Amino acid sequence: MRPGRGTTVTKQARSEQTRRLLLEAAAVLLWRDGYSDTSLIDIAHAAGITKGGLYFHFSSKDQICDEVQEAAVAVLREHVDRGPTSSPRALQRLADLGHALMRWLDTDPRVGASFRLAREMGGKDARFVSFAVAWAAQVRQCVADARADGELGADVPLDLATLQAVVTCVGLESVFSTGVIRPDLGLQGALAGLWRLNARALVDRFGTGD
Repeated sequence: MRPGRGTTVTKQARSEQTRRLLLEAAAVLLWRDGYSDTSLIDIAHAAGITKGGLYFHFSSKDQICDEVQEAAVAVLREHVDRGPTSSPRALQRLADLGHALMRWLDTDPRVGASFRLAREMGGKDARFVSFAVAWAAQVRQCVADARADGELGADVPLDLATLQAVVTCVGLESVFSTGVIRPDLGLQGALAGLWRLNARALVDRFGTGD
């Protein structure tokens, strides 16, 4: 008797669940322990999957890292696709984007792992910065929109303004994650204060005065 369609669907669903469990476990371990201290055996064990089951889905740790970052990019894309939630102003969208990142870094292992991979491995292989690059591109778009909409003067240096915003968030994540500085405000509270300082400096220097 040939297996019915229901059997095929069940096998497919089981396979998808196994893959999801492996990716979830990998994200948590990579976020917590970093690339070097996370092994395929660790990931399989944390997911409750056999080593053979892991290798059925992934041939290497780098492949898992790639898919964790793809999942993080999907989180970013969903945020962007929802559009502005509180204001159509580009500078507010930039602030919202930064706060979303801080929230994800507090709560979402996919984003936390992707940022840690960029920090630890980005200098060795560009594949580890795919999420960071996608996020920086969104920052740049917000700055460009702010300039086009007249929130910033036309002479605002796009690259430097983007760099300032990115460095603010990346630097904040770095000092928090390494324990160099841990303000009582938390990631989002600290970013709010830094955003206010940055926005004031940008408007004072490049604002249109409207």
